[in-house]
Amino acid sequence: MSLPLLPQDKANHFLYGALVAAVTSCFDIRAALLAIVVVGVGKEVSDWWQNKRGGRHGVEFMDAVATICGGLVVIAPQFIKDLK
Repeated sequence: MSLPLLPQDKANHFLYGALVAAVTSCFDIRAALLAIVVVGVGKEVSDWWQNKRGGRHGVEFMDAVATICGGLVVIAPQFIKDLK
């Protein structure tokens, strides 16, 4: 049995989301959540905008999801701790 492979693009989005969360969670956990959503969605909106001007970027909903998931992995323990 082999494990499924994560495409390079999605892995990059996941890691960048984790990085954004790691940096911003030092200040405030809610700010970190907002930052990862803004970065994930903002990157795809930026790609879409550049494509309208002749760019050749892929715009995928799942890229934004991968970025947000990467951030959530980092901040989830803090959210769980705050629930107690």
